[in-house]
Amino acid sequence: MISFSVSKTFSPELREEIWEIVKDINSMPKYWKGIRELNVNQVSHNVFEGSVRFAFPSTSRVRIQVLDYAVLVSFLNGILSGENRIEVGQGELRSTWNVEMPFYMRPFEGRNKEHFMEGAEHALERIIAEAIGKLSN
Repeated sequence: MISFSVSKTFSPELREEIWEIVKDINSMPKYWKGIRELNVNQVSHNVFEGSVRFAFPSTSRVRIQVLDYAVLVSFLNGILSGENRIEVGQGELRSTWNVEMPFYMRPFEGRNKEHFMEGAEHALERIIAEAIGKLSN
């Protein structure tokens, strides 16, 4: 099991701009570089389902739910199962991961956890930087 949480702080006046970026499901590959391709369809109000193709050569089925100031990405099957919860708080952007990889990938869990953590930190930084840029224009 790969479990961790990373967060970045931001000025509270950026919250709405950050939330606009986070809840734009189709823009996820722009910020989350581990996602090469995201193909989802809206199946009900604020719920999307489809597939994700990762930067490493593999895919997973996903369900993405847009909640109140949070997006829950559930990896249903494939190379990952579990979830990533992205929350926009008052001055804090957080990504919390709880995922499992297939048995044959378990020897690489430590390295993959470090890689996922670094990718999540960079994604949060990119989202905040984008929000700052939009707000200053």
